[in-house]
Amino acid sequence: MDEVNEPAEQERSPALAPADEAMLARAQTLREITDAALRDVAQHYPGDDHGSLLRDALFVHGLTEKLIDQAVIAERERGASWTDIGNAAGTSRQAAHERWNTNVGAWVLMGRQRTGIGRGPADPATHAQYLDEWYADMAGEQQAVSALLPSLGDEAARAEANARRAEAKQLHQQAEELRKEIDASYSAAMEATGTDASEEKRAVWAAKHFARAEVYDRLAVLEGPDAVEHRRRAAAQRGIAQDILKGSTPASTPADDGTRERVYAAYCDLTDEERSGSKRAVAALLAERFGRLQIDSVRKHLDPVIEAYHQKERL
Repeated sequence: MDEVNEPAEQERSPALAPADEAMLARAQTLREITDAALRDVAQHYPGDDHGSLLRDALFVHGLTEKLIDQAVIAERERGASWTDIGNAAGTSRQAAHERWNTNVGAWVLMGRQRTGIGRGPADPATHAQYLDEWYADMAGEQQAVSALLPSLGDEAARAEANARRAEAKQLHQQAEELRKEIDASYSAAMEATGTDASEEKRAVWAAKHFARAEVYDRLAVLEGPDAVEHRRRAAAQRGIAQDILKGSTPASTPADDGTRERVYAAYCDLTDEERSGSKRAVAALLAERFGRLQIDSVRKHLDPVIEAYHQKERL
């Protein structure tokens, strides 16, 4: 099936609950793996077509790597801890977190729903029906995929999930606005150093950090798969605020909140053709897919992201 362009956000059918969106994306990848494997079993490879067997195998391997990432995301949506995931992978909690946290963060930042980066219809009901029919032709079981998606037929559950998405989007925007206000407050506090207004300016600066911490606390509730990171960010903001009130000056503005890692993950998901565009075009494409990141925020991270990507490719 050809890749389907995503409709504008206002035209999209309401997304499913995040856990169901994750399972639907996983089912699509399983179909792609199955189709590729069946095709390769009967594929005729001419004797002089050297490398084609390996290319096809690597294609399936890439799909299985994608499936593993999607399985981790689905597990996080189902409430699995990083310890649970580490145990399933035969590794430690920390190693599991380091390996998959960027993918989970990118999924969260993109609204915890399937996007145009993947394949399959945008409308979840259409996508589920498409996979149901494929599976029925293969195994005879009817509505096998739809049966795994409780919110597909539960309008109230979908409405609640999308209300939480909308609130999270507003909070991410608020966090970005507070970041700008923190920069301005920092400058004002530095300019007031040694004056009677110094204490007042530092109090305003600290208050902005406390406010940003509260935003991350709320996001930890709304975006469970990324709750660990949100709580870490909240703690970092409070620590900076407390240092400010004690009279010390943080070495820098708040540590990166994970946006760069997420921009990197989304950049890796672009096609070669999309990555070959101008930086302005790539930034606009990423900002559109994230939905809640302003293009200036993406541009800020794009150069190091591109360099990191090319360094990985050279390994």
